[in-house]
Amino acid sequence: MAANATCEFCDGPGGTVLWQAPSRTGTWTNLSDVKRRGTARWGNVMLVTASGAGDYLGKAAMIDESAIGSGHTGGVVWSANVDGNPHSIERIEGRGAIVVATSKGPGGSAGGGGLSLFVPSSNGGKPGTSRVKFYGFPGAHGVVYSKSGHILAVGNGEVRAYAVTGNGSGTRLALDFSASFSDGAGHAKTGHDILPDYGAADTFFFTSSYNVRKVKLVYDPLGFHFGPVSTVNTTDHVKSYTRLPNGVRTWIVPGSGEGEWSKTIHFSSGNHSKSGAHFYRVRYYTTAFH
Repeated sequence: MAANATCEFCDGPGGTVLWQAPSRTGTWTNLSDVKRRGTARWGNVMLVTASGAGDYLGKAAMIDESAIGSGHTGGVVWSANVDGNPHSIERIEGRGAIVVATSKGPGGSAGGGGLSLFVPSSNGGKPGTSRVKFYGFPGAHGVVYSKSGHILAVGNGEVRAYAVTGNGSGTRLALDFSASFSDGAGHAKTGHDILPDYGAADTFFFTSSYNVRKVKLVYDPLGFHFGPVSTVNTTDHVKSYTRLPNGVRTWIVPGSGEGEWSKTIHFSSGNHSKSGAHFYRVRYYTTAFH
């Protein structure tokens, strides 16, 4: 589970610290995402983003779990500064390229946002520290790789699927299909996160300012596309939401006066609160793609 202002990632009801950022200031301010992935070169890694402070210059990084020290620090094998409020990260299976979703443009401009692509010189290698391509997507806030071979992303009023083309330094994304959503008249349609439904194949939950929705990747003779988008929860400001393989649902929603994070991780089987915690997103502890 990601703890925003405490710069820690925790696992389990006891809140065991898994990793702690090297700083709580500058580009490392406010950790905003974590995903675990398996790699051929480093074994299991954590992918993390930090949204940064003030000018929206933040950080994206990859941490070798086997190299994390006894103080829960270290292990960073790749990092890059990313402007525009970096909020989510993913690694493309088979290529090793990294995609970072940013909700704003350079310097925090509200009209920007998109996906930054960092590629290695050859498949599975360490990506460069400068993005090779930026794919504009206003309000891009969440990104995840699907076993269909697509990068799925959610932003303002839309969930998108990008096909992956090329290899190594030639790896690129291409918008394949999309689905739109609205939170109603007078409501901002800000997408926030996208996560697998681990209880249903090819199905993903995505959150927005006023709703939690789900959508399924459907394959037919013409290829993949999104099925109908349906609403599963109408609670305001849910930051992230998923269902575990055992059927238990878990989510993060800030309580009264908590701002953008929460001290409570909600479960359909019972909640877990930790005094002083600043949980921002919830993640299932797995390296598997969905």
